[in-house]
Amino acid sequence: MTTVLGRYVIAHVLTGTLLVLLLLVALDAVFAMIGELGDVGRGNYGLWEALVYVLLTLPRRIYEMVPTAALLGSLLWLGNLAANSELTAMRAAGVTLGRLVFWVLQGGLIVVLGMVALGELVAPGAEARGQNLKTFAFDERLTVSRIGLWARDGNRIVHADAVLPGERLGDVRVIEMGPDRQVISITRARLASPKAGAWVLSDVERSELSATGVRAERLEEERVERLLAPEYLGVLVIEPRQMAALDLFSYITYLRENQLDSAPYEVAFWQRLTMPASTWVMLLLAVPFLFGRQREGGAGRRLFIGVVLGVSFVLVMRVMTHMGMVYELPPWLAASAPLWLFLAIALVALSRTRV
Repeated sequence: MTTVLGRYVIAHVLTGTLLVLLLLVALDAVFAMIGELGDVGRGNYGLWEALVYVLLTLPRRIYEMVPTAALLGSLLWLGNLAANSELTAMRAAGVTLGRLVFWVLQGGLIVVLGMVALGELVAPGAEARGQNLKTFAFDERLTVSRIGLWARDGNRIVHADAVLPGERLGDVRVIEMGPDRQVISITRARLASPKAGAWVLSDVERSELSATGVRAERLEEERVERLLAPEYLGVLVIEPRQMAALDLFSYITYLRENQLDSAPYEVAFWQRLTMPASTWVMLLLAVPFLFGRQREGGAGRRLFIGVVLGVSFVLVMRVMTHMGMVYELPPWLAASAPLWLFLAIALVALSRTRV
């Protein structure tokens, strides 16, 4: 059972994390809104649509900023306890460093549970709705959802199970209709890639329907002049980091079955699994700076330390992601290496902590 002192420490962890998170997300939302102004006026995409789009992406932004907010919030709010010698008094009353770390991690557990719920249950759906809103504002004939991309161009309907990096479409179906709205042909391709102003379809199967029957043909490759405007694909692509873990797992399975590159999505999947744990690591990193000489220097010094550690973690994570892609490292290693590195730093710092 958590004692009164434990609840006091946990409350400071939660309060600090929440307040810093609100500040970081507010700043990020302002910059995101400024970035969206460049698309305002394109099609039916106006200022209101841009605002709604940014609001729909907020759950994902909150999810990504939780570890940094936990680090900064703990350094500032628990730092106030250290500056007032409250933590020293707790240690003098018999509270061990291990007990204090346990309380901090208990507060981190509450943060992590909320983070996972937001990132896996709320953010992906909100992100998809935001993408749909932006896509529909650009062109009413386009829509994208969890069941893929749908586009209509006159008497042609295009469906793709996946929008892939490199402006490619995976598992494409093209339905051609006649003037009387009767289906006259159905074309299926494993992959569609834009090339030199046209589209190249791979592993093509086509069925042509007529009053006399169905004629089928197979082609290894076919070039078509018109399928989907490539400039829309930049809007339609949902980045791997924006997808839920279960969606990433299903998508990786689909890519492997179709012999397509799944490396970016595998790295994103493992990052999804390690991101909540990174919140605990950030909290562990904060504790050594709450005692001894490290606590001196005021809130400004602690804020500077937190920013340096947070930025360093993000940079190492991005560097490892790119190195993993370039040197073909195992996705789990590329995604988890920053976590293990900073965990080792936190444990070493804790082992040298003195009141």
